[in-house]
Amino acid sequence: SFVFLSSILHEFVHELFAGMKVLGCYQFRVTRNSDLFVDEEEVKNLRAKIQGELPQRHFGGAVRLEVANSCSEAM
Repeated sequence: SFVFLSSILHEFVHELFAGMKVLGCYQFRVTRNSDLFVDEEEVKNLRAKIQGELPQRHFGGAVRLEVANSCSEAM
């Protein structure tokens, strides 16, 4: 059997934020600009080059926000 991590979080959100009144629980995803520049034509091993670049990068600015359909407009 498999269980989505989001299902577990929804079930126990009141315990995660003990002592607080939880008004809602909604999934969201933020897509960020990775600022990852790799010249594919000059690199012999693209996978190795990307693996080397990933730890060096910093989180870029948010470029997209996706929210669950059930999320209220006010939220």
